[in-house]
Amino acid sequence: MKAASTDREVIGRPETTEPFLDVSGLSKFFPIRKGLLGKKVGDVQAVRNVSFAIERGKTLSLMGESGCGKTTCGLTILRLTEPTAGTVRIGEYDVTALRRDQMKAFRQDAQMIFQDPQEPLDPRMNVRSAILEPMRIHSRLGEGVARLDEIIDRVGFPKKYLRRYPRELSGGLQQRVCLSRALILRPSFLVLDEPTSALDVSVQARVLDLLLELRSELGLTYLFISHDAAVVRYLSDVVAVMYLGQVVEIGRTEQVFFRPSHPYTKALCSAVVTPRSRIRTCEVVLHGSPPSPVNLPEGCAFAPRCAERDESCTPEAPRLVEVEDGHFVLCHRCVPVEATS
Repeated sequence: MKAASTDREVIGRPETTEPFLDVSGLSKFFPIRKGLLGKKVGDVQAVRNVSFAIERGKTLSLMGESGCGKTTCGLTILRLTEPTAGTVRIGEYDVTALRRDQMKAFRQDAQMIFQDPQEPLDPRMNVRSAILEPMRIHSRLGEGVARLDEIIDRVGFPKKYLRRYPRELSGGLQQRVCLSRALILRPSFLVLDEPTSALDVSVQARVLDLLLELRSELGLTYLFISHDAAVVRYLSDVVAVMYLGQVVEIGRTEQVFFRPSHPYTKALCSAVVTPRSRIRTCEVVLHGSPPSPVNLPEGCAFAPRCAERDESCTPEAPRLVEVEDGHFVLCHRCVPVEATS
């Protein structure tokens, strides 16, 4: 894991291998314009100075409330929307430096699965045509036809439904079609944007198990985006908690869920229901709504909602501090690991 706002250049990066996904100082601002001339009057600061890294074959999850910038971060990493600042490396690709004529090769190696499985599927196209469409776009249709049976068998999609249309399928089968569309290109990296949130709970479990199986079998690397802490805990190796466009806590899954340090993370984790526990009242309750990403408060952006805030929270913005090996928190009240040793 990497953070530009610390004294160390790299957070949690393996000593012997380069990270497969390396994001540094990534920001995405959307200008606000008014009047006939479109004069700029401000920015929506959707993603602010986000940095992290993950090894090949692992899953890093972005977790947080709706509107915190998770999806925008995923879109910006794939350059489906252009970044305002920062750099992204995925495998051999320096993504932010790619020219337009180089993007086509990159698109075959990095794919995105969206929250609503119907969104990327053309209702006029049957399942077979939908799965083969990416191969046709990249002039590899013959290769795709030869690989079609193997792909649908891997994702558990029944061959007898290939001539059906998306509207005739359940949500779980639609999502398997979307997975087939992405995997037929043989990518190495997938951004999964809430891929199970529109599905029934029983179907969610099957899709999550499928994602784990595919990651193991095909050596895939995932960036998983979700507001569901229980799903994130089940699927992830590394968790980055986002609030108002920033990463406020990042670490290995067991660190973030069993030893959360940021007050926002504590609230998210206290709401997780496990099979061993009954539904209970959250130990930490969030009050109010996040501030506007246009007019950010001074100092810590979470301070207006934080039950632990004091006078140190407002004069200046906090910096990521390492509270244990590989576990970083954006909070004035957290004590760096060096200070406790």
